[in-house]
Amino acid sequence: MKKRSGGGEAVETAKKTVSRLQHNVNTPNGVRGGGSGGSPFTTVTYSPLSASSKKNDPDAPSKAGQIVYTYGSAKLLKQFNWLPTTTDEGKEPITIDDDVSLGDRNRRTGAGRGKGIGFTIKSAQFANDGCKYMYDSSYDRVMILGDRIYECGNAICKRVALEAVKPKSHEQPAKNNDEPDVKSNSALDTPLPVKEEPASEETDVDIEREEDRLSSWFEGIKVHHVDYPSSELIRVLGRIVVESSSTTTNSSSGTTSDKQVASNRNPTTTSKLSIVDFDEHTLRYTRLDLSKVQVPSWWSLFPGQTVLLEGINPRGTLFSVKQIHCERTLALPRVPSSLDKTLTCVIASAPFTDRDDLLYEKLSSLLVYCSNNPPDVLILTGPFADANCKLYAEVAETFDEYFEKIISTIMSSIGIYTEVFVVSHHDDLVSSFVYPTPPYKVASFYKNLHFLPDPCVFNLEGVEIGITTVDVIKHLIESECTAANVTIGSAPPIGGDKIKRAYGHLFHQASFYPLNPPPEDVPLDVDMLNEFGRLNRVPNIMICPSALNRYVREINGCVCINPGFVDGHSADGSYARLIIQAPEIDEQQQRESQSDSIQPSPASYIACQIVKT
Repeated sequence: MKKRSGGGEAVETAKKTVSRLQHNVNTPNGVRGGGSGGSPFTTVTYSPLSASSKKNDPDAPSKAGQIVYTYGSAKLLKQFNWLPTTTDEGKEPITIDDDVSLGDRNRRTGAGRGKGIGFTIKSAQFANDGCKYMYDSSYDRVMILGDRIYECGNAICKRVALEAVKPKSHEQPAKNNDEPDVKSNSALDTPLPVKEEPASEETDVDIEREEDRLSSWFEGIKVHHVDYPSSELIRVLGRIVVESSSTTTNSSSGTTSDKQVASNRNPTTTSKLSIVDFDEHTLRYTRLDLSKVQVPSWWSLFPGQTVLLEGINPRGTLFSVKQIHCERTLALPRVPSSLDKTLTCVIASAPFTDRDDLLYEKLSSLLVYCSNNPPDVLILTGPFADANCKLYAEVAETFDEYFEKIISTIMSSIGIYTEVFVVSHHDDLVSSFVYPTPPYKVASFYKNLHFLPDPCVFNLEGVEIGITTVDVIKHLIESECTAANVTIGSAPPIGGDKIKRAYGHLFHQASFYPLNPPPEDVPLDVDMLNEFGRLNRVPNIMICPSALNRYVREINGCVCINPGFVDGHSADGSYARLIIQAPEIDEQQQRESQSDSIQPSPASYIACQIVKT
């Protein structure tokens, strides 16, 4: 019996060997790795893999290299020939048309900045393998959400208090970092008229003490609980939630027909917005009536958003909103004063291969481009091997070995003169299925390779760059209930650009993922997000790969980039290339920029192009 068993194991091994041999025999030459015309990423599989099913006309002109989006000054854009940043004087200029000679010369002379790039991170602020995830209880989540409401609400109240001070003051406007003297201002000392709460077991003294305590919490702004009955104007603070019902009404957010509300939610269900009290232990909440909002003229709310509302609530069950406050005083990006030379960067986002093969053709082409035109920085965002792709089940090696091969191929193609930053994704085969996602790990060591978690903010030569690989912009747009698409006559929508609104939510909520609850495919850990997903300052550059159309926008002094996907499957693939130059400012402007009161336009020192693959 033992001999038969051993014979069976030998047969199974032989079958696998035959399967691999059949794959090598049956696979077309263009698919094999290591041969002429093959892909360097090709691996051995148990079943034969055919070439890509895409049928491209060989006579059709290639779209690779076409520029689809441009941002920045003309002076900077003229420098998009991707010359090495430290070229010796007297050498003939090299153009982008001479890719081969450029690549050869770079390899001979060691193109690069001539010195290492200043890269700063705080490992303690990043998720890692030592973090426990999905251990938070319901009570812990309530506590964390309550803390976030308090922190964000306090920042919103601080701005409201500051805006109340400005009209009364004849002095210069207070700077963002200054603490407003709220308590000494008579306008803020005078509370809004409120109706006395009905008599209960609590005495009037207790109620007065609670109101004083809340006022001291929120920058002198008197805040009531959301179910506090009052026919006079009051302020309430809390978190937006959505109640779904089967009944169909005129609007998805409770507004009347005179102001049609645009909502990206399923039109077959009615979304009723409510607000949960800042003290989530009490489980207080009340429904919202947004039909009489006066300020702002447009509004945008989403589940999980912390807001300060002004309005009336006669019965304590329906809060009629008159004014919405959801913005804080932002800490604007710092000017990269330590940047002394031009910095070039290429940003590429997964998917890197087609659904029908594992050839990584688009990634291979991108690596050839980066080899011939070496940037100072290459940023790659995962997933490199998407767990949702069934083809990876046929790979005849462990996922760790396969990922190691991918990284090795990338690093051998790039060389040592480009700093490579790889951002993790929770859908990768070798990553932890949690968001925030810890960084990848490989057995080999590369001096110029840096693995980053998702999300993260890191510093390059004084330039702060924020990245998240989760499509948070798309999720916010799909989840928001907004009156921003209202049009008056032939005028454009008064709410502006939906992309700008989504990024504004990230900055003003100070979080990489403020949406709560998230979609089912996002494994959000509230505890880890509270610790590793904060966005306390607006970065210089924000990278958010998305399935939406590619874009480059300047929002709150930040250059926000969606580079698209390297392999767009049904659509054209793309990547982004950046050039960052030291800002030209004098000493006085530099001192003023440090105080966040005056900032040079990012377009004066940052230029970006999105290019088709």
